[in-house]
Amino acid sequence: MKIHCSHTELRKVTELKVHDHSPYIHSKSQINTLTKIITSSGWRNCIVVSSRDNATIVKGRLLYETALSNNWSEVPVEYQNYNSISDEMADMIADNKVTSMSQIDDFALTDVIEKINLLGGDVGNTGYDQDLLDQIVGQFHDEMSLGGEVEFEIDEDESGIKTVKLIYDETDYKKFAKIITKVCEDTDTVPSQLIYNSVLKAYHEDSGS
Repeated sequence: MKIHCSHTELRKVTELKVHDHSPYIHSKSQINTLTKIITSSGWRNCIVVSSRDNATIVKGRLLYETALSNNWSEVPVEYQNYNSISDEMADMIADNKVTSMSQIDDFALTDVIEKINLLGGDVGNTGYDQDLLDQIVGQFHDEMSLGGEVEFEIDEDESGIKTVKLIYDETDYKKFAKIITKVCEDTDTVPSQLIYNSVLKAYHEDSGS
């Protein structure tokens, strides 16, 4: 199995152990998903082990449990020094907590998934199952099925500010407003690239190019 991540050395799985204070429980589904990803893509992350005893896992318990479940003999590890046991435990908790605080932009996720598909990649390696992917992608395909053409006006005021006004009929306006509202739940701006990509996609579909 290929190892792409930086690591200090390969260690036998049987020489490592779960941290005594680790609060994390991983499901069989998580292990199965990670098994597929590592089998397909190789190791992209290593297990972080405390240099206190060169055996206790601080970060990467799921990686360890996946290796254990599959009877893999060796795993890539990195050793890290901690000033105290409390610093060690804090790092273990922070590693998961900070990641769990992330929010997923479904619109951007849909764009990435479709790009992976277009490039011939395996979207299964994202960790999402196909049913969930279909649900995420489908909601935007449905919402972006606007009916008619859009009129537009381009203007520039005395201060040099340029504006583009899109003029929709009432039905398409409601659909477009719904899309923009969803994309901008936590911000007052829309990424210009998002609008550009949508227009470009519509142009290519209309011209057949």
